[in-house]
Amino acid sequence: MKKRFAVLLLAACLLTACGNKSQISTGSKPLDNAVYSTEQISLAPYTGLKAEKKVYTVTEDAVDNAVREALLEYAEYNPVKRPSRESDWVYGDFQASIDGSTVVNEEDYEFILGAEEYGEEFDQKLIGVSVGDTLTFSLDYDEEFTDVEWAGNTVDFEIKVTDIQEEILPEATDDFLKKNMSYNSYDEFREAMRQSVADIYEAESTNELQQDLLEQVIDASRILQYSREDYDKARETIEGGYMSYVEMFGMNSLDELYKSFEMTKEDVEEEIQTYLYRTLVINAIIENESLSLSDDDYKEGVAYYMKENGYESESEFLNDYGEEEIRRQLLEDMALNLLVNSAEITEKEAEYENV
Repeated sequence: MKKRFAVLLLAACLLTACGNKSQISTGSKPLDNAVYSTEQISLAPYTGLKAEKKVYTVTEDAVDNAVREALLEYAEYNPVKRPSRESDWVYGDFQASIDGSTVVNEEDYEFILGAEEYGEEFDQKLIGVSVGDTLTFSLDYDEEFTDVEWAGNTVDFEIKVTDIQEEILPEATDDFLKKNMSYNSYDEFREAMRQSVADIYEAESTNELQQDLLEQVIDASRILQYSREDYDKARETIEGGYMSYVEMFGMNSLDELYKSFEMTKEDVEEEIQTYLYRTLVINAIIENESLSLSDDDYKEGVAYYMKENGYESESEFLNDYGEEEIRRQLLEDMALNLLVNSAEITEKEAEYENV
């Protein structure tokens, strides 16, 4: 839960008053048409911008997937004696090696056939197997594969199948839905799933629009100087984000991760600068608009983010993120909404792409 909300809070944690110590000049000159100016920033006009907003089409396939996801909570898993097939759960003692060095060694590891955790070709190897079978095979992974340790390598696998289970979803009858999910009919349930998909699409489309408008402001504005403290905080945030991958992939250092991502020091520095500039521009908009949170704004914001991230306890939520950090995120939301509400928006139908 925390990682999802932490992404939303990335731009908030630097939005603090900038000190005057150790100022670093960028060499940029102030704008003639700046709407807000300090020693640090010359802020370009940020209202009346033009942008395109994608309107994602909700397909029946997307609704079908949402229905299935909702019913998964009530699924049963029964062992089968037949060979495995698509959508089965195959369990096995699992070993993966690269150049003779073991990278995975797990007992009773679960593979969901069709989930493509290790790629489509991997799942195909496990279709048609039976309990007790031992498989030995190798696969070549391209440079774009999600696991950076496997990307660009040949991986050797040995799997002994220990169990095969069939996933059985409940039939979404009116009686089942009334008893378990508080819907009176399948039509009502399906319509709720359709609305859920539409809400997700709308949130993502709005986020893309906000980032487009913000980038326009950043590109048009001039950062004149920034403090060493702000730069260090930006660097810590970027490096902290990458450290989570270091831990996830069992690596030893950031340098090892950067090398696997084929990132140079210049690439990392560009990310730090981009993040820093984004923060300073949002901060300038907040200050120029004198944005502030009422008690009701704060309560509504906390309730919204608790629901979005699955928190039931407000104290746990506040303990994880802290009131100050949450308030800064809500102020950023206000600034981004201001950009959208004052912009000239053209809508364009688009097909949603799952990544």
